[in-house]
Amino acid sequence: MMALMNGMLLAAGCARRMEPLSRTIPKPALEVLGRPLLASALATMRRAGCARPVVNLHRHPERVAAAAREAGSGEILFSWEPELLGGAGGVAAARPLFGPGPLLVGNADTFGDLDLAPLLAAADESTATLALIPHPDPTRWASVILGPDGSVAAFLEAGARHPGERYLFTGFQRFGERVLAALPEPPAEMAAVWEPLRRRGRLRGVVVTGSWQEAGSPSAYRDLVIGLLGERSWVHPGATVADDSVVERSAVGAGCRVEAGARVEGCVLTAGAVAGRGCSLRACVLAGAVAPAGEALADTLVLADARVALL
Repeated sequence: MMALMNGMLLAAGCARRMEPLSRTIPKPALEVLGRPLLASALATMRRAGCARPVVNLHRHPERVAAAAREAGSGEILFSWEPELLGGAGGVAAARPLFGPGPLLVGNADTFGDLDLAPLLAAADESTATLALIPHPDPTRWASVILGPDGSVAAFLEAGARHPGERYLFTGFQRFGERVLAALPEPPAEMAAVWEPLRRRGRLRGVVVTGSWQEAGSPSAYRDLVIGLLGERSWVHPGATVADDSVVERSAVGAGCRVEAGARVEGCVLTAGAVAGRGCSLRACVLAGAVAPAGEALADTLVLADARVALL
């Protein structure tokens, strides 16, 4: 039987890269084929033995809390941050909610199915250990460089040159019990914890297996959902799609409507969005908005009060 572990899901960020979509829907609560985005990370934490994960809240706290409760059975605790405390500061502020032992930390804005067994096997309580995967695109995301002994040698910015192997931080990490106890007082970012540990050889990385995707921007959110669909479409039981409409490789979420004669290709409709009669949509995200009858749109985020090109 897997040992129980403290867990914390970081869900309190401002989601600036997700603007303006995050004004309408908080990023952790974005609908991914009928489930909130954070459900993926919470499921990973449950499998790792986190029986009572803590979720921190800041922007849209009620909606993020509701999404966390919707994400699955089991107890969830919340840590409210009236002022944003940063990644490490948020963990430090939540320490009264944890029991004894190490802590598994995850990020609410990633989606995947990771086997964290190598991370959970870390046993040094004076060490922080990062769960890594071989880097899929060093030009897009920062890289982690490991030394021969598995310690973190360096962090490189996206696009930086390096002749050796690079790894991507998945958002999951294990704080040993002594690391957790010694966290700086909030506010504090993770760098304030990682860098002193790295200099002492106490920041390590382990390579984990499984699938991983991020959803940091509106276009990344669209690509995540459409990628999960493959060649099929998905329609929520609470959505309405007219018989003479065309829906191809698209997700039509709860409360959404595709009206007669509309053509929807490679799109995500969520938060009660409507594809109006006879409209043509390609590679768009509609959130709580109406695409008027007969309109043709491509690669556009459509909100009730804004339209933004998806790059």
